[in-house]
Amino acid sequence: MNILEKIVNKIKIDLVERKKILSIETLKKKSSLDIKSLSLYDSLNNDYLSLIAEIKDTSPSKGKLMKDKDFLCLAKNYLDANVNAISVVTEKNFFNGSINNINNIKKLNEYNSTPILRKDFIIDEYQIYESKYFNADAILLIASLLDEKTLKEFVNISYDLDLDVLLEIHGEDELSKALNSGVKIIGVNNRNLNNFEVDLNTTSNIVNSIPNYIIKISESGIYTKKDMQKLRDEGCNAVLIGESIITSPNPYNKIIELMNLK
Repeated sequence: MNILEKIVNKIKIDLVERKKILSIETLKKKSSLDIKSLSLYDSLNNDYLSLIAEIKDTSPSKGKLMKDKDFLCLAKNYLDANVNAISVVTEKNFFNGSINNINNIKKLNEYNSTPILRKDFIIDEYQIYESKYFNADAILLIASLLDEKTLKEFVNISYDLDLDVLLEIHGEDELSKALNSGVKIIGVNNRNLNNFEVDLNTTSNIVNSIPNYIIKISESGIYTKKDMQKLRDEGCNAVLIGESIITSPNPYNKIIELMNLK
């Protein structure tokens, strides 16, 4: 059993307990559409390479990342650096995340209407309503985890709830499935979720096949301005970066360095 299968199996177990504590019927009633979500699409649709900065406590492949950093301090660094969006990893068993961290950011005095992406392994519609309930502005869906019918259903539910969707693919074989779902944002994950190996050329090999009406994001394995320039020049609209910022001695300065492209 690979790591992705282990994560999904544990989520299935957790969902049974979560549904007992907070039913999907309750989530549907309390997921207010009166609260307007911030548009991830609009925030990333710029004439420069946009940045989604990720907060991730732990990685199954690298272990503890936030060894000497506080969650809220890191979030303040991101907000002060004016990132285009913040990705919050909420999976608890393998990444030590919490869905409560979405609201923890939005309660900060420094919070400045930055879209918050809930990054998790969504396999059940319950998690979509849960995301809205906990004030996420967008969610991550992973193409390899969902069949085409379910993917379309999940995208439609998300849009009905005023949630943007970042749909993650890992190769050109998943592109038609992604486009058929109707999403407006596609992320190419350079990390193979089966063995967690990273190759930046994963994006390079597919980005030009993604239509220009889609926001194109490269995820994982991005460490330097050279990486940023390469992805921008190849046609990416945005990048999602976690590890290289989180593990930097000065996350704020790291963001400024990465975003300062010519």
